[in-house]
Amino acid sequence: MIIDRYILKEILYTLLGVTLVLMLIFLSARIVQIFQQAASGALEVDTILIVLGLKAIANLGFILPLSFYLAILLALSRLYKDSEMIALSACGVGQGRVLRSVIFLAVIFAIITGIFSLYLAPWAEQTNERLAAVAGRTTDIRGITAGRFKDISTGIGTIYVEEFSEDRSELRNVFGQRQQGNLQVIFTSRYGYQFTDAKTGDRYVVLENGHRYEGRPGLPDFKIIEFEKHGVRIEEKEAEPVDYRRVAMSTRELLADPIPVNVAEFQARISPILLSLVFAVLAVPLSRTSPRQGQYAKLSLAILIYIIYTNMLNVARAWLQKGEISPLVGMWWVHALMLIIGLFIFLQQTGFHPLRGTRLLPGR
Repeated sequence: MIIDRYILKEILYTLLGVTLVLMLIFLSARIVQIFQQAASGALEVDTILIVLGLKAIANLGFILPLSFYLAILLALSRLYKDSEMIALSACGVGQGRVLRSVIFLAVIFAIITGIFSLYLAPWAEQTNERLAAVAGRTTDIRGITAGRFKDISTGIGTIYVEEFSEDRSELRNVFGQRQQGNLQVIFTSRYGYQFTDAKTGDRYVVLENGHRYEGRPGLPDFKIIEFEKHGVRIEEKEAEPVDYRRVAMSTRELLADPIPVNVAEFQARISPILLSLVFAVLAVPLSRTSPRQGQYAKLSLAILIYIIYTNMLNVARAWLQKGEISPLVGMWWVHALMLIIGLFIFLQQTGFHPLRGTRLLPGR
């Protein structure tokens, strides 16, 4: 039990570090895209951190199996590098004992991964799409970028702001244009801010010290109005039912409508669970190195196997979506094939050859 706890502790510590690094890499790639959406008005500024958290949850089902795979490889490779595995083997603790400990952890980890991939990830995707739908119906001046024209279809038209105050609550040197029936309306203002009516909940962009020009292009009947304060109501689009993407559908909805694309999505959500288990079988023999080879000797081979494995899953998923293979075969054959390969490598390292029938070495 002491040895089992030691091995599991090494893997868990490494798992935390690897997961953190992979999550930071993922978030750094996503955060630029999210800020671009906020700048274009497709996302409300107040929801940036929420959306970032939802994206992290939605992709943990993909990140966790890879983190677990690398954690086993790095942790056990370090034990081989420091000759600790040789000492354990001399005490009768062979790869079979190590594999049993890793499989025990893999089962627990697979359950956690399944909760993310089957339930939390669809919920996060669904919540993210609801936030995007709300942002599409509303407009916020904080989504406007200084020095750039922005088309706003909810009542204002096109607006240009030269600069903002430090807290972005005040607009300075504002130019706007909108179509009001047959009239072309152009307004300019030195200052502006957003105001919400507490009674009605209506939102306005209030402009101060400006001019308003109304008329029809090509005709001389333009009106020029000078104002101290002028409110432009921000109209909100009517709420429409959100057409969720398939990744945002709940697992229950997928099972209720077993068309090929839904079956493929369901099997893709099950795959991270199986990946965690198969990676445990693959990582134990792949981590075996000599002290001279170093801790990262087989890391490139392990990553190559991961790439081949995931690409085969993508191919199987595409076939399943097109109905070219039966759901009974689906993506399961890929997991079965990689499991057989992992077991074959493990048995060879422990002294058993399938063709010669050699028995496992003592202590294994």
